[in-house]
Amino acid sequence: MRDKSFHSLAQAAETYYEELKRFVLRRTGSHQTAADIVQETWVKAATAAVALPDNPRAYLYRMAGNLIADRARDAGRIVAHDLDGLPEDLVCPDPGAERIVAARQELAILTDAVRDLPEKCRQVFLLYRADGLSMREIAARLDISEKTVEKHIARAMVDCRRKLRAAGREL
Repeated sequence: MRDKSFHSLAQAAETYYEELKRFVLRRTGSHQTAADIVQETWVKAATAAVALPDNPRAYLYRMAGNLIADRARDAGRIVAHDLDGLPEDLVCPDPGAERIVAARQELAILTDAVRDLPEKCRQVFLLYRADGLSMREIAARLDISEKTVEKHIARAMVDCRRKLRAAGREL
C-alpha cells in the first residue's frame, strides 16, 4: 500500500525531509552531511526515472542509506549503518526486471527530452537538477534573474512531463 497519495517521489521526499534528515544525522553525526545527503536524495528522487514505488518512504530511506554508504566509501572509511534495524515497513524490496526495464525506458525518454530543450533552458535545468545548485546560485553564475531561472526550470519540467505522457508514462 502506498504512503499517503503522492504524485511524485520528489513530493514524498519533501514530505519526509525532516524524518530523513534525522535518519541520516544519526548515521553520520554531521548536520551538514545530513543536509547534503537529504538534498541529494531529493534531487535523485526528482530526477529518478522510475514509477512511484509502492512504499515511497522505504524507497527514500534506501536511497539515503545508499548515499551514506557512497559518501563513506568515497571518504575511505566505513560507516556502519544497519538497515536491518529499520521497521519492516521501511524495507524496500529489490526492483524486479520489469521495473528496471521500465526505468531504463523512462530514463531514455527523459534524456531525449532534456537533450531537446533549448540550450539555455537545458543548462539551467541541469545545473538545478544534476548539480543541485539553488536558483539564486544559477542566476548568479549565468548572470540572469532568478525569475528567468524559475521559468527555464518550469519549462524543462513541463517538457519532460509532456514527453513522458506522450510515451504513456507519468512522472
